[in-house]
Amino acid sequence: MKVLDRFLRYITIPTNSNSYTGTTPSTESQWQLARILVQELRQLNMDDVYLDEEHCYVYAHLKGNPNAPKIGFIAHMDTSENASDENVKPQIVYDYDGKDIRLSDTETLEVAKFPKLANFKGKTIITSDGTTLLGADDKAGIAEIMTMLQSVQNSNIPHGDIYIAFTPDEEIGEGTKYFDFDKFKADFAYTIDGEDLGELSYENFNACSIKVDIKGLSVHTGSAKNVMVNSLMIANEITNSLPKEYPENTEGYEGFYHLDNMSGDVAHTTMKFLIRDFDLDNFEKRKQIFRDIVSGLNKKYNDCITLTMPYSYANMKPVVDKYPHIIEAAKTAMKNVGVTPIIEPIRGGTDGAELSHKGLPCPNLCAGGHNFHGIHEYVCLEDMEKIVEILVEIVKQFAK
Repeated sequence: MKVLDRFLRYITIPTNSNSYTGTTPSTESQWQLARILVQELRQLNMDDVYLDEEHCYVYAHLKGNPNAPKIGFIAHMDTSENASDENVKPQIVYDYDGKDIRLSDTETLEVAKFPKLANFKGKTIITSDGTTLLGADDKAGIAEIMTMLQSVQNSNIPHGDIYIAFTPDEEIGEGTKYFDFDKFKADFAYTIDGEDLGELSYENFNACSIKVDIKGLSVHTGSAKNVMVNSLMIANEITNSLPKEYPENTEGYEGFYHLDNMSGDVAHTTMKFLIRDFDLDNFEKRKQIFRDIVSGLNKKYNDCITLTMPYSYANMKPVVDKYPHIIEAAKTAMKNVGVTPIIEPIRGGTDGAELSHKGLPCPNLCAGGHNFHGIHEYVCLEDMEKIVEILVEIVKQFAK
């Protein structure tokens, strides 16, 4: 089965995660993809294929030269909750002309808004119909790993032990919550969860969520003086007090504050923020700034605000830096198939961030998708095919 066929099959299965259910997996729909992947892994004659029937993790092992390093590849099954992936209708644009792509009567993938798109002129572009996510994050990664396994076996490519894991709930920061290292015995691994072809990342944000609960007091507006406490207005004070460092005006190694969602009325408002920074000291300073703002407003409004800061993930760089050979192997693999490595930080996180801090060094490789987490998501088929070649080359690097 070709990488395109696999990808088109996987994206028809809705797997949005949900940060509010409190379960693992956070959505029942992820089980369907997990069971399909188990079936395909068995058809590929993988060893030790296993589905965690409690938490929806998929594991497999391909036995190889016991004297070679044990290598792992990881991708996640869930998609972002920021847009629906129900009833994805993929559109394939062959020999792309470099111009805007009309997704539907109301949505267009515009080169002016997404200038990288023009780089794919003459290639094959896959999009949704503009009403849903496409699902390239991270079903492109899954399709590439599965196709790599098929290629390794069909071509009798020498290899050491290869371990595979497909995780649930990566998009809500819980992809490694129940990761089973007894099932995944690799010495190191790569997540296939990046964007541009050639992307190789081994540093990412330190991250936490900020959950704000504001209790107001609603009374008739005609008699509200010195009585009403408008939780919506307090929420507005919080956002206006923060440094104006947002995702939309930061780049590279710059951190940010992000208001992810807010809902409420006069009597009660909830807010969720994301805090991100590559530098740990700056990250802690950002958290303290938020605490100080809330503390001041609690004094002003009689302790009406409850604040929690759940941890999300940490920068993998201090761990991966100790294993430079796994970075060099990925660079060599890319060069061997004619791809220029692009070393850049992840302005986000991956399962690899947490796995690295749990003892499994795990940098991130490109998956080929673009505009993740929104309805303008797309992927280039030729890039996906080239990524399969990169993964095969990595396997060869460690079989020597």
